[in-house]
Amino acid sequence: MGNASGKKESDNVYTSEELRFLETAYRNASGGALEKLTSDRLVESWSQTIERSLAESTAQFLFIPQKPGQQCINIPLKKFGEPYYIMERGSIETKMQFLLSSLNRNASDNFNIKQLEQYIHSVIKSYVHLETTSKGSSIKEWQDLGFITTERSACTFAKGLMRNLSKDLEHTMPNETLERWLHVTPQFLQLWREVFVQLYTRHGGSSSKRSLVKEIEICILPQLCDAPQNSHYRPIIELPHVLYINAQLPREMRHKWRFLFSSKIHGESFSTMLGKMLDKGPTLFFIEDEDQYIFGGYAPESWALRPQFAGNDSSLLYTLSPAMRCFSSTGYNDHYQYLNLNQQTMPNGLGMGGQFEYWGLWLDCMFGEGQSVESCTTYGDYVQLSKRKQFKIRNMEVWAVGDLPVKDDEEGGGEGQKRSVLDGNLEDRAMLEIAGKQMHSDGLREPGMDD
Repeated sequence: MGNASGKKESDNVYTSEELRFLETAYRNASGGALEKLTSDRLVESWSQTIERSLAESTAQFLFIPQKPGQQCINIPLKKFGEPYYIMERGSIETKMQFLLSSLNRNASDNFNIKQLEQYIHSVIKSYVHLETTSKGSSIKEWQDLGFITTERSACTFAKGLMRNLSKDLEHTMPNETLERWLHVTPQFLQLWREVFVQLYTRHGGSSSKRSLVKEIEICILPQLCDAPQNSHYRPIIELPHVLYINAQLPREMRHKWRFLFSSKIHGESFSTMLGKMLDKGPTLFFIEDEDQYIFGGYAPESWALRPQFAGNDSSLLYTLSPAMRCFSSTGYNDHYQYLNLNQQTMPNGLGMGGQFEYWGLWLDCMFGEGQSVESCTTYGDYVQLSKRKQFKIRNMEVWAVGDLPVKDDEEGGGEGQKRSVLDGNLEDRAMLEIAGKQMHSDGLREPGMDD
């Protein structure tokens, strides 16, 4: 790109805006001189923005000698822009070659598993740092609420992303395995791309990386809504857990999380929890048991008291600590959501997966106790969520995802918007149900209400 022919070729590869910030990023890294960018200068410049290990591995890719035995002292602008081009427009095969060259300078038919894990970890840490220092990012709201990123959760997240690689991770694996893994791990591809696009645009002085993105963005970190206004609130989970779970949700639900319930704020009350979550749309449960295991489930439909199972096959169960794993529907049965109270012949509580008395996840209506059995046919590759089959709840939270659903009787206007005062306090209604009290006043609704 330093000569006329290079400039002409680059015009066909990049937009004019991309050329501007790539040239600026190159000058900033090289100290102002074109064609004089060294590996040491690049690493020092980029380490201000991303993890140093990620800057070093990327420099390793950029400064690979053209011929064996030679040294690559400087790289031109065209070479400098390759990681950006690969992330924005490259195929899976070119991304795989970029990753392999970043992991290992020497050509080989195998790659090191531990090196890949460390690379993924550096991408995760770099993403969090970039978002933390980015204008307009929603990450600050999460961090202000106490959602942190520890080394442990970042490492567990990296291991969770690698679960699609192989069930038994060996010391080295063939390169074709890595290509298959990239195909089935879109969450890593998205984080990886985000890191490099932000890296180049920020060092190039671009005001907004969003103007460069042509396709529809898939939300990585959701917007935080209805945050608890309580100084004593301490979240159960950390930022890497939020990132991991959000990517497992249906795309249309990833943009927003709405806080509903915390046992530390609202008390250890099943009726209070129901009052906060009934009719609130899809929900996420996060449970910490007495063994400090963290796990939960995604319920895709609004909760309502009924004797039958509800939900659909986008339902999930998951563990977050000590390991991150997600279990999706097998289609074997439709036992996704169960919520019932005040029954003599049926279970009273909340269940997801499995069957009566043998639940993938069960929360008793008396609150404080639950169950997770060894096997559950509702979810694939399932393992017991808690350390013990019968567990005790230490802490629990419920979050709704996506926008608050609009009820049918609120959409039509006029008389259809009328609601009875009997529907006003779901928490009290739930308490009465638990106590076995019949709602006699249900028969006193005005004509036409809730037909």
